[in-house]
Amino acid sequence: MRHSRYLWLLGLSVFCLITIITFKTPQTVISALADSHYRNSPRSTIQQFWSLMDLRQTDLARDLLSLPTGSLDENEFIAWQTMLNKDPLLTLQKVEFMNSDQDSLSSQTVVVRVYWTSPVQDVQNVTFSMNLKQAEKGWRIERIKRISNL
Repeated sequence: MRHSRYLWLLGLSVFCLITIITFKTPQTVISALADSHYRNSPRSTIQQFWSLMDLRQTDLARDLLSLPTGSLDENEFIAWQTMLNKDPLLTLQKVEFMNSDQDSLSSQTVVVRVYWTSPVQDVQNVTFSMNLKQAEKGWRIERIKRISNL
């Protein structure tokens, strides 16, 4: 009876592994296991980026960026980094995607509204236009343009 449980556990494990490989390419699976910040869709990359910004892990959030040095986009990132480090009570409430999911193989523009809240302030939202491009290590954010201000 005891060996039967191990056999079922082994069978379930093999089934899960086959299911993962069937739905994802081996390269995606291995990359995701090796690099936990690897994302295979623009939506998940953007969600991870803002989640890292909320956790004040801006060095990890910067790894998801591919911005030219000294550009307005980099200045936008630095401004958010500074603002979040100055106000520890400011927290991410919600990331809302304004445009529908469009599957593109090379690049994509996504409009996203980010809601921030604080115990001392009302809910604030900022709308961004973000360009993403497929790289060998998953999607990377190439451009961050603020459409509306806080």
